[in-house]
Amino acid sequence: MNSLEVEHQLEQITIDRVAKIAAQQAIKSYEEVKANVNARERNKRLYNAKELLKHYDELKTYVEKIDYKTKVSIPKLMISEKENIINLIEFGGDIVQSIKQTSQTTIAMIQYLDRALETLEYIYKQESNMRDFEIIKMCYMEKIKTEIIAERYGINKRSVYKIINNVAERLAILLFGIYGIKLE
Repeated sequence: MNSLEVEHQLEQITIDRVAKIAAQQAIKSYEEVKANVNARERNKRLYNAKELLKHYDELKTYVEKIDYKTKVSIPKLMISEKENIINLIEFGGDIVQSIKQTSQTTIAMIQYLDRALETLEYIYKQESNMRDFEIIKMCYMEKIKTEIIAERYGINKRSVYKIINNVAERLAILLFGIYGIKLE
């Protein structure tokens, strides 16, 4: 083999190494971006579950006060409220119908949330761990401060927050299905 062939072979080996390193870096970068997107989505679902709990009492009261005729038949929710409002503005739709659909969406969400909470309570009963479920109820439904909850159970305030996050994560799984689960 002459020196030109050896040089060409060395160049090819160098190119192959660089290509391999570049591919590995690209894969690593892609996986990091994917992990960040998944974490943001998971955090959004956790946030939404907590927001539903935070406003549960107001929404429940609202649902109880809605006219019976609105409650009777809850249609399948085919378009979002945002699209419904845009259609109302653009096409001068019926404002009463728009309000009725918003009410029906709220009713459906509260019914769905109630079922998820019942399921969660059942799960905690099966695990003989009603304390954690009671803590989230005390915090969100009874509006008891975390300091008082911590005192009542003889734990520190940070533990209360950890329990709330764990229970809210489990609730997010019940509310959002597979999308509420952290997948690696």
